[in-house]
Amino acid sequence: MSMGSYRIWVNNLNNYFNKVDNLEIKSEILTSDKDIGDYDIIICDKNSVDLAVGIKKSFPDKKVGVINLSADKKDIPIDFIIVGSLEEKDSLSHYDNVFLFPLIEDMYQNAECKKHSEKESLRIGFHGHYPHLSKFEPHLKNALEKIDKICNIELFIITSNFSFDWCVGKPNIKSITMKRWNLSTVKEDLLSCDIGISPNVTHIPVDIKKYNTSVELGLYNTDHILRMKNKSNAGRAFVFHQLGIPVVADFTPSNFHIMGDPKCGFIAHNQKSWERAILELREPERRQQIANNAKNEFDRLYNPVTWARRLFLNIRRL
Repeated sequence: MSMGSYRIWVNNLNNYFNKVDNLEIKSEILTSDKDIGDYDIIICDKNSVDLAVGIKKSFPDKKVGVINLSADKKDIPIDFIIVGSLEEKDSLSHYDNVFLFPLIEDMYQNAECKKHSEKESLRIGFHGHYPHLSKFEPHLKNALEKIDKICNIELFIITSNFSFDWCVGKPNIKSITMKRWNLSTVKEDLLSCDIGISPNVTHIPVDIKKYNTSVELGLYNTDHILRMKNKSNAGRAFVFHQLGIPVVADFTPSNFHIMGDPKCGFIAHNQKSWERAILELREPERRQQIANNAKNEFDRLYNPVTWARRLFLNIRRL
């Protein structure tokens, strides 16, 4: 349960399938393959590609899928793939049937949301896999260093490897707290945050002004250059939305589904936009307003049982 892919696409999804109304679905988690012949659809986790191939070979009449398949795997003889974002779906478009189920964390559903109040120090929270910490470089890093000179902030990092020797992107500010991600404490840890941040895009240090521009081709020396992994998603921002914590996130496409509306949060790409967004959230009333709006949009757009129904109908169509 400490693995996000298992927690969301195996444990949680199994429960969501069984909550879908008006469709005859019986979903179970199997710990061995001895009873597989009793089922019509088999979904294997991302580390069980060879198992999935073997099941399809043994049961060619069954529909067999894999969650979160690596995009560099070609021509795997399975029927469908389940992914967590449109970015990931596009990267696997060499397969015919790629279905989206967003990273909706059941353990934060219907949680009591944070009530924002005046604080002497703002706790700015990050949670996620430690390689994402390098994405603070350079813009978010510089913004936090500037903000640290204006008001009291604490950067609170929740990650699986809290003893990681963070060098690239680490801001030179007065207060940074690192804590290990723990299933039993993570909700409480996140609720201690006043603002959530979700950096993901990798900075590419290119001086675009050195390259030729072409009005005919729509190329300008003010263009954005973006790089992100194919499995980029809005899952880290979702958790903050679910808990009533306002978010500043980067240009990762999935972030725009909720935060493309400025009333629901802030999208930032350069130092000044990160800086302004975080400073605008100093006031508790503003934090509460943004958090409430984002939570309402999340609940409207990301009902997990609705997405489970959609996923099941897509698979059944096969």
